[in-house]
Amino acid sequence: MWTIYGLKKSSFYIVFSNFSIVVAISLILFVCVKHKKIAGWIPIFTLVSLAVVGTIIADYSMTLMGWCTIAIGTPAIIPQIVRVYRTEHLYGVSESMYALLSICCSIWIVYGLMLGDLFVSIPNIVGTVGGFYIWLRARASHRKFTRPVEAAVV
Repeated sequence: MWTIYGLKKSSFYIVFSNFSIVVAISLILFVCVKHKKIAGWIPIFTLVSLAVVGTIIADYSMTLMGWCTIAIGTPAIIPQIVRVYRTEHLYGVSESMYALLSICCSIWIVYGLMLGDLFVSIPNIVGTVGGFYIWLRARASHRKFTRPVEAAVV
C-alpha cells in the first residue's frame, strides 16, 4: 500500500523504497511456497487484494490512504518490541540491523517533514523508537552473554 501511496503522490523515493520491500517479501514468500510452508495462493491473493483495495482507497481519498498505510504498517514492529522486552538473552537479534532501522526511520521522518507529508513521518516515529529500543537491548544482551575467547591449545 505504501508503494501505491508513493505512485499516487508521484514520489519516486517512496515508490522505490517500498517496491524494494515488496520484492524482498515476495522472494521470501516464494521460498516459503517452494518449501511448502504456505500455500501458493495465499501470497498471490494477499498481494492482489492489497493492490486492488489500495488503489480503490487511494482513488477515493489520499488522506484515507495515508491513514490506512499507517494503520497497517506502523504496528508491524510492536510484536518484536514486546518479544525483546520479555526476553533477556537476545541471541540472533542483530544490533546493526536495528541501529540501521532507527537511522533509516529517522531519515524518513525528516523526509516526510520536508515534503510536508505527515503520513510519511508519523509511522517512522514508531519505527525509530522501536528500532532504537531493540538495538539498545540487543547490544546490552550481546555484551552480557558474550563468552570470552578461549586460548588455543597448541
